[in-house]
Amino acid sequence: MLNKLIYLGGFGAVVASAASVEQVHLGLTTSVVNCPNGISATFASSTSSSMTVTYAAHGLQSQTTTTTVDSYTYEGKNYSYTSPYLHKAQFCNLNSSTIYTYTIGKNANKPLFQRSFITPPTTGDNTVPTVLGMVGDIGSKKLHATLQNIASGLGGVPAQVVIVLGDLSYANGEQEQWDLWYNQSQNVFSTIPSLTINGNHETIKGGGASSPKHKKKFPPENYVSYIHRANNPVPAAQNKQLRTYYSIDIGLVHCVFLDDYAGSRGAVKQSDDWLSERNVQLKWLKTDLSGVDRKKTPWVLVFKHNPFYSTWQAHQCQCGPQPYIFPDSDKCWNGIYDDASPSEVGEEPHCANQAKFEDVYLQYKVDMVVSGHTHAYERTAPIVKNKIDTKNGITYMITGAAGFDFDTDRVAKIPDWSVKAITNLAGGTRISATSTTLNVAWVANEDNQVYDEFALTKENTATTQHPTTPPTTAIDTLIESM
Repeated sequence: MLNKLIYLGGFGAVVASAASVEQVHLGLTTSVVNCPNGISATFASSTSSSMTVTYAAHGLQSQTTTTTVDSYTYEGKNYSYTSPYLHKAQFCNLNSSTIYTYTIGKNANKPLFQRSFITPPTTGDNTVPTVLGMVGDIGSKKLHATLQNIASGLGGVPAQVVIVLGDLSYANGEQEQWDLWYNQSQNVFSTIPSLTINGNHETIKGGGASSPKHKKKFPPENYVSYIHRANNPVPAAQNKQLRTYYSIDIGLVHCVFLDDYAGSRGAVKQSDDWLSERNVQLKWLKTDLSGVDRKKTPWVLVFKHNPFYSTWQAHQCQCGPQPYIFPDSDKCWNGIYDDASPSEVGEEPHCANQAKFEDVYLQYKVDMVVSGHTHAYERTAPIVKNKIDTKNGITYMITGAAGFDFDTDRVAKIPDWSVKAITNLAGGTRISATSTTLNVAWVANEDNQVYDEFALTKENTATTQHPTTPPTTAIDTLIESM
């Protein structure tokens, strides 16, 4: 497969060669990975040798870097997989809001792969909006339409970054699905940087990509594929410890990515090690949020896989006799759920996490928490501890209706904080942030129609707007040829 797949379009073409280039996806880099204000390009190749990558902005002298090379193996019963060689190149200290063209390798003086990207606005830049697209639970069924959707942006401005909230490929241990998924997503991900956080299908799920499941043949992923393939600003030493959480500033937004499965090792099990790893993430979260400069990044968004405030029956859990309420936060943090809970911590750890996370969110005035996991859309009013609070509350959003499948059943009693819920319709979320307003729209793939739209202001009140059709402006020439 590696020597046969050819992509055309964008700013160049993949030229067939013995040293193939596939699965190209861009990410953002920071000083944490020794590459401030940068972009990283990750790709698969048939060669184990380091490759040369050149990049340049129009009118500026080109620069050259070489790739680091990685690979991994994955074993199951009567199953063995070795990944292609996974290359990464970093382009550091780039100018913001600038078009760069990058070229990977050459064959007979022709580039093996060439594309262009636009760098995001610099931290604190209030001269342009910060525009992000986001969705969870993608899979392959509606991948192209969903990525096109969330890459389209708002107000005529394309997304500067695309965010995937876990459950990327649904490989569940069947590694060839990862290769397929990154090839399918290449046209968008090679031109727009992406950021991700893992979900349950990158950690505790196995059995393969199709049914029936073969759990012995394909054991749980346990982060292995994810940490080798995801292109996030996470240091190698941290990835090695399976600590996939991180944060990054994008324009006017401080983005925090949390791992609901921290401490899991192929399964969520109550243990001292599990609790210790979760305490490490909790401490990191407090430290990170305490250092946010709200003058530069007035908006703080948390991205994670599992939702807590949800009225969909799927993935419910509870720590007390009543849902959404914590009679004993410490007990719940330790993974002890109420007998009335529809699931245990091993299946749904997010109730345990919310027992401590919510106080931290409130203390540092997080504006919105965005998740997937549930294959539907939902948006809440601003909430403090299960009650609407338009002054101090946090808006919670589920945007997991990427089209893999749909969750359709809701809980019997819908709390008053549930403002909007959508299912049986594939789509994703687009946001646009200025220094005073965060505009949010959920847009369907099929008709490009806005089905939910609201704005947060710095008074932290949500204003619902009448659904409108988003601008039909092309994403721009970077990906309009997809």
